[in-house]
Amino acid sequence: MKAPLHPKRPSPARRGWRGVKPGRSTPALDEAMLAEAGARGRFAFGLLAFCMVVITVRAAWVMAVPDERLEARGREQFRFAVELRGRRGALVDRNDRVLASTVNLPSLYANPSRLPPAQVEERVASVATATGRSEEWVRSRFAPRGGQLLQEVKLGAGLDPDDAARIVAGLPRDQMWLVEEPVRVYPGRELAAPLVGYTDAFDDGAAGLERVLDKELAGDTVRVLQEKDRKGRVIEGSVDAARSTGAGNTVRLTIDASIQYAAERALDEVMGVSEPEAAMAVVLDVHTGGILAMATRPSGNPNDSESRIDQGVFKNRPAMDQLEPGSVFKPFVAAAAMEEGLVTEVTRIDCEMGAWNVGSKTIRDDHAKGVISVTEVIKYSSNVGAAKLGFMLGAEKTLRYLSDFGFGRTTGLGLPGEVSGVMRSASSIKPIELATTSFGQGVTASPVQLAAGVAVIANGGLRMTPRLVDAVLDRHGEVEMAREPREDRRVVSERTARAVARMMETVTEPGGTGTRARVPGYRVAGKTGTAQKVENGGYSPTKRVSSFTGFLPADRPEVAIVVVVDTPTVGSKYGGIAAAPAFSSIGAFTMRYLGIAPDPDDLVIPPAPGLPEVDPEAPPPAPKVAHHAAPFVSTLPSSPIELTASADGWVVPDLTGRSLRAALVAMQASGVDLQVDGSGRVASQEPLAGTAVAPGDRVVLHLN
Repeated sequence: MKAPLHPKRPSPARRGWRGVKPGRSTPALDEAMLAEAGARGRFAFGLLAFCMVVITVRAAWVMAVPDERLEARGREQFRFAVELRGRRGALVDRNDRVLASTVNLPSLYANPSRLPPAQVEERVASVATATGRSEEWVRSRFAPRGGQLLQEVKLGAGLDPDDAARIVAGLPRDQMWLVEEPVRVYPGRELAAPLVGYTDAFDDGAAGLERVLDKELAGDTVRVLQEKDRKGRVIEGSVDAARSTGAGNTVRLTIDASIQYAAERALDEVMGVSEPEAAMAVVLDVHTGGILAMATRPSGNPNDSESRIDQGVFKNRPAMDQLEPGSVFKPFVAAAAMEEGLVTEVTRIDCEMGAWNVGSKTIRDDHAKGVISVTEVIKYSSNVGAAKLGFMLGAEKTLRYLSDFGFGRTTGLGLPGEVSGVMRSASSIKPIELATTSFGQGVTASPVQLAAGVAVIANGGLRMTPRLVDAVLDRHGEVEMAREPREDRRVVSERTARAVARMMETVTEPGGTGTRARVPGYRVAGKTGTAQKVENGGYSPTKRVSSFTGFLPADRPEVAIVVVVDTPTVGSKYGGIAAAPAFSSIGAFTMRYLGIAPDPDDLVIPPAPGLPEVDPEAPPPAPKVAHHAAPFVSTLPSSPIELTASADGWVVPDLTGRSLRAALVAMQASGVDLQVDGSGRVASQEPLAGTAVAPGDRVVLHLN
């Protein structure tokens, strides 16, 4: 039998309700459908309930039972690691007064995409004032970049906390906010700025000691975790602990901030009176070689942002400028000749009445002298006499002694751009060059070299290595490395050094070229210098470098001081007039500050100034017709005020009825803390006349 083409379909009853055609439902089928639907609903509900129970149990487990893996994943979502450098170490003076340090100051941030334009314009002026930027620059920070507004811009750093707080007052944190960030600050502003230097935007040393000592000052790099909220904004958190952990060392310098300040004030006076291109001063402890002050004018403020710093005014001229020293070289040549036994203080030198031919050249003196002693060669600054001393020594010995004094080689301070100076070799030097070298022409030296050289004479012929760093301290204040004073070499004997010191004293005595360098109460040994300035490969006919080099007290030396005035344009160009007063000012303060008692016999100084030193190469000055110097009128009273010494210090004189100027002059050498109340003449004083006071004691003058 042939099989059918289609299998036989089951009957509707066997197919169940699915096979029932629409409109043909029966009660039995309806019940089956409802039963199956109910079963499915119960299954779905049970499954859902089971899942909810599982989720609830799991949630309870997660909340109740700690899970390190989940905690780590949560921290990763809201924490991120950043690398920070530890806080930079401080630079302090020898008395631990801060010259440079790192502190936390607010930085100002803003979100231009959220800050309404009206709020921006309302705060432009205050932001510009607080940051030192122009209003145009502030507005540009809120301008769109690539067609879109940025979500975060930095408007300024190192702001005054009060000014910064006023700027963000009333604004939500997602519009404008402050972040405490480390900032390098210099409390003294211009104080020792060219020496100290400054740091760049990355907190690395960029100039001065900040650069030289960067390895000691820079902190270690540390890794710090910071947190952010669900919108990605960084949550402010303190990183001070991390920065302190990797903090750099503190470096203690030999600089004394008070002496540095006095030196800079003296240079400010020079800049105002002589209007030179620059002025420099160096103060050096003759016994240790420690530099107590290294001052430069003009100067700058390292607290300014790096973009606004004029690097030209941050040139550390005392170490970087190599200038022809002029006549300040003469004591060194005289010391060499005396050490070799060729002359003594009283040996007579024929100065040829101020004109001496060396080959085709003529060496001249301003004040014609015949036969004079070696002491008078120094006192009157005779070029002819110094040249003859150089010829007595010969080229080899002259240059060797000058090298021993420290010329022609670096001082070892390691400052950026430090010069060694230029000095000819003995094998190639010509006779005229030997002659000019003997009085400081044709050679160059830095003010630091001059200070170290004259300190040799003050220190009994023993040269100490100049130094700027006293010690390196760790973050706990413990000494990690100390740099002790170090002897370089003995240059001349103590006997020779003392003899030259006595010769240099005559320079500040009546008739000498440096009487304006005298300090009441102290004997001063020094030497003036006036050198032609080298310009465009030759000597300028008008420009001069004026200087005064010396030490005090001459009979018991403590400090050596060098003052250099580069190209004075107003008034005299001679070292005895342009530079010597600054030497006197610095010396007077330093003696009082160090507590060095004056000698009562040296308190009275003849008022007449000495003869100025004249450059032998300079043309004779033109006669002045229209300009006349004003006569000097003394403001001192007719009867002098006597300041007498006592076992406890000084006896206060009777100052009643005296002018303030007379009282100040009388008490200048005592070193007391003199305070003035009122104006006019002295009506009363505390303590009364006849009371013994010591340097530093307070004396009050009531004026009426």
